[in-house]
Amino acid sequence: MTPEEDKLYKEARKRVRRKRKFYSHVLTYLAIASFLTFINWYSSPGHWWVQWVWIGWGIGIFFHGLGLFRQNIIFSNEWEERKIQEEMERMKRS
Repeated sequence: MTPEEDKLYKEARKRVRRKRKFYSHVLTYLAIASFLTFINWYSSPGHWWVQWVWIGWGIGIFFHGLGLFRQNIIFSNEWEERKIQEEMERMKRS
């Protein structure tokens, strides 16, 4: 494997692991939210406290997903590489 392929492989592996953690987070949320919904329904059907768990944890999942998938929208790897090159040029001139 060439050094470029090795670097690409490591970056791809890192991205896949981050996605796996996100999907695992979503599945855990669904399982626990379902369990807590059942407990809430069974123990006190007139008082729904479980909605706060859904909302709070759902916000956490939203930001987790945003952190995972937004990287290519605004601050892509190309943007970062351009900024590094600009900074290197600026440092050479000073």
